[in-house]
Amino acid sequence: MTDQKIGEQLDNLGLVIDMEDGGRVAEAVVTVVTHWGKDGLMHHQPVRVPPQLKPVPYPVQRRVITVVEAGQLLSEGQKQRVRAWLEANGIDPNFVSTGGSITVHSRAVNGNEGGDRIRYTEFCRGEDGQRFTDPGADGALTVERWVLQAVPLGEDPEVTL
Repeated sequence: MTDQKIGEQLDNLGLVIDMEDGGRVAEAVVTVVTHWGKDGLMHHQPVRVPPQLKPVPYPVQRRVITVVEAGQLLSEGQKQRVRAWLEANGIDPNFVSTGGSITVHSRAVNGNEGGDRIRYTEFCRGEDGQRFTDPGADGALTVERWVLQAVPLGEDPEVTL
């Protein structure tokens, strides 16, 4: 599939509107529908003319909290705390790889923070739970996963800053 400019194609469709003399089109939204296959139609994303611009600077703050760095050593208490937090968020800690970091990503728009998502690396496995190996990397095959955080991780009682 290729992206196509549709300005001239829209002109060829004969899109006409009544306007006062000296007027101009400030904004238009055009929805394009094309034929796809024998009997199918494909609805494309609406095109805005001119495109909607975002203010600069765009007022979105992104925050990333690293819960566990890749290969980080944890005390037994920290391991239990992180395992309980993962389980509370629907993640099976037995399939989380310590070769990748565990982070929490959030956004703040106009002071309202939300959308916390947990990013982690998980082992790929079959229906029997066995891990797949990656012959090119000489180890287990992994995939990056994201889940919405339902339960936040509290402060670590073993570490003082």
